[in-house]
Amino acid sequence: MKSAKTIDEMIKLFEDRELIIADEEHFRDLLYNNNYYRLSGYFRVFQIDPSNGDNRFIAGTTEEDFIAPYILDAKLRALILQGISILEITLRSRFAYEIAQDGHAYDYVSLSAYKHLAKRKTSSYQERLILKINDWIEKSSEVCTRHYHEVGKDIPVWAAVEVLPFDTVSKMLSSHIDSQALRQVYKSIGLPKNPRIGSSIVHAMVYLRNLCAHHSRLWKRETIISVPHISYVEETINGISYEQKSVAASLILLMHMVDFINHSSEYSEEILSFLRANNSYVNGLATPVHWK
Repeated sequence: MKSAKTIDEMIKLFEDRELIIADEEHFRDLLYNNNYYRLSGYFRVFQIDPSNGDNRFIAGTTEEDFIAPYILDAKLRALILQGISILEITLRSRFAYEIAQDGHAYDYVSLSAYKHLAKRKTSSYQERLILKINDWIEKSSEVCTRHYHEVGKDIPVWAAVEVLPFDTVSKMLSSHIDSQALRQVYKSIGLPKNPRIGSSIVHAMVYLRNLCAHHSRLWKRETIISVPHISYVEETINGISYEQKSVAASLILLMHMVDFINHSSEYSEEILSFLRANNSYVNGLATPVHWK
């Protein structure tokens, strides 16, 4: 078992690995306030060959080299969450509206409302989804559902979506049988009308939201859930080409959808202005490190 290291011991470890520490007092605070393994995703990029055990730093590396993208990630996460908030609220509203208009205001908790997907060991995808929906509704004390609980009435979908997590709404979107309603929803946020493509993009936005909500690293990250290529969406960010499994690929699509919803380029302009001021950081968003 590894023994816990003191701050002094951690600083000695960094120095032994040939990191140039320009401001030891500031670095000491950084190590106390931020978990070593949270920082490791940033400083590993500046090590010679960490995957094969060579943890020495590339000659000339200072702590500021990895502190800079660490700080910029925090700022970008806040900007991303602003955009995803707009997207999430819009999707809840438009999904509920479209399926209700087609007569599905109350059958969202019925097996018949969802496509049959592959069965698992004990229950189907639809059964587990409906259990989750009912569980969230039962636990909710929000005003929009409380009245229905009190009078013993079924809860319409436009009330239900307000108490469900984004992940659950995403799963409803990915498997609901009303393909016409889904096509309209995706079209209304600037995506192709193909429900399969639309649902995969929304799923990727849930993943991006969770990364940001849990303060996870964006810089140099290879996304586990990536967005599909859309021909009419920008293929560069600040003039830099991005890989499809990069945070930049998801960010470009988020900017596109939020601008489309808002009928304005204000959101994307805010993001791009931030990135233009930090162009070297953009490379890390566009080109992930494929850790071994």
